[in-house]
Amino acid sequence: MKKTLLTILAFAAALSLAVGPVFAKDVNDEIKDLKKRLQQLELKSNKSKILWSGDVRVEAHNITGETAEYYNGLAVQELMLNSMFYYFGNATGPMDPMALPMNPDGSINTTLVNNFIADPNNYVAYQQFLGNVDFAQIPTAMGDMLGAMAVAMGMNPATMTAADWAALQGQAQMAMAQATGLIPAQKIDNDILYTTRLRLNLDAEVSKDVSFAARLSMYKPWGSSTQVGMFNGTPSSMSFDANWPGVPGDATLKVDRAYFNWNNIAGQPMYLSLGRRPSTGGPPLHYRHDESRAGTPMGTIIDMQFDGATFGYHFGDKTALRACYGLGYESQYGNGTLGQNLDNVLKDASFFGFNIDAWDTPELHVQTTIARAFNLTDGFNGFVIMPNNPVTGQAMPGPIVTRYSPSVNLGDFDLASLLVAGKNGDFDWFVTGSWSKSRPDDPATTTPFGGFFTDPFQVAEEQTGSMYYLGARYNFNKDKTKVGLEWNHGSQYWFNFAPAQDDLIAPKTNTRGTVWEGYVTHRITRKFVVKLAYITYDYDYSGSGWHLGAPKDLETAQILGFPTYKTAHKLSLGFSARF
Repeated sequence: MKKTLLTILAFAAALSLAVGPVFAKDVNDEIKDLKKRLQQLELKSNKSKILWSGDVRVEAHNITGETAEYYNGLAVQELMLNSMFYYFGNATGPMDPMALPMNPDGSINTTLVNNFIADPNNYVAYQQFLGNVDFAQIPTAMGDMLGAMAVAMGMNPATMTAADWAALQGQAQMAMAQATGLIPAQKIDNDILYTTRLRLNLDAEVSKDVSFAARLSMYKPWGSSTQVGMFNGTPSSMSFDANWPGVPGDATLKVDRAYFNWNNIAGQPMYLSLGRRPSTGGPPLHYRHDESRAGTPMGTIIDMQFDGATFGYHFGDKTALRACYGLGYESQYGNGTLGQNLDNVLKDASFFGFNIDAWDTPELHVQTTIARAFNLTDGFNGFVIMPNNPVTGQAMPGPIVTRYSPSVNLGDFDLASLLVAGKNGDFDWFVTGSWSKSRPDDPATTTPFGGFFTDPFQVAEEQTGSMYYLGARYNFNKDKTKVGLEWNHGSQYWFNFAPAQDDLIAPKTNTRGTVWEGYVTHRITRKFVVKLAYITYDYDYSGSGWHLGAPKDLETAQILGFPTYKTAHKLSLGFSARF
């Protein structure tokens, strides 16, 4: 367009010279009009210009560790269902002790069960049984078997207390676990794993008080081409948009962030921001990457992508209050609920909270984030490859990609965190304390993966967790070189929303145990950074990062749905080019 207008201007000028002064006035007016239009176009072009920035990071990792010894919970589930089929295929009445597949010493006789299932006369019935198993009906069926077990042990089911039943259930589970066999601890050694991450930032001024920002990213391991991995009992092994920024997958460019800010509303220091939120990499997680603050909420409790809104108010240049809303699960759109009884449709899972920068200066930063998740579900919509059917425990026929959708609302969940960070000369430091509390619905609900910090078929109760996270960094050579050390420890029932945390093994801030991390960063040039880092995890309890299932002490062998790290270590060397 600009070239065309310039051509027209040149032609008009030539025409003016050619026809003489008779038409000079008209031609001059025309030229002025064209110049004005050209200036308007140039102004419009500058306003709509998108500013691009970003970085590309290439890293090499060495990962070692050891899993905890355990009993395979899914194998226990399979044996329980198979024993149930045997029991009801042989029982002559309720609580029939003679129909139990048990040896005189109380152990499970798996030979009886397997032979019964292998009998050609029972094959069709067995397949029908597996196809019709309803998770909600399993406790009732198990109750009859436990009653038979009580009779076999000389107990009177009619006079047994709740504690007696709980003890008997635990005894039955352990008998089945022992029948499946103890899986010993195993060494983990991935001698080399390469990753490449690309991030593209877009910024634009829409109008005087309205701006736009977005980030597109790609993050993948070398030699891998799929975002969907095999489920290992943690949210990082599922593919859903909340964890994309920090979990390597495929080579597609995804939208991490996309939002606009409407500033200076009504001439006041307040703003409204809507869209896909800048909610990953929040303080104090940016220190170890030698980056500026990357997210609004504290990364100690929220490090995940979500869609939502923020309304902020600045009290001067050092204090800001932000009210934040987010939606984690839309229960109706896309979930086939048309025509269903709405009483049977799940509620949306959302959260609301406050993020307060109480004091923000280069020398001291004090921040708190407080949030409540409402109607939290047993996960979010996503894709996964399940190794086993969680209801029957049967192995899946192959690596089938499955769309996972939540099945229940579990209740509400509270989170709070406080950060104090400072800079004294060349020394940076921070201290955080975080708290969490589950609030199960009444009556509490459960799933094949368990309920709020409980195993399947158990009743969830309120649980409180805590996590402490400290760090310090020393800056050398005019801030070109930085050496840091960080430590964090989470309690048995600690849980946060950090599936997007960029730690590869597992988000370090959701660890139920202790994590140490040391690193050195060096700016070869102002925007070209090399980083050497070592991180080590020592897990005390199972299920870190997952709000389903009972966290269990890993010092002793436990029934676990999936193998879990007891210790893990990662040595990384990487280069980041920022532009």
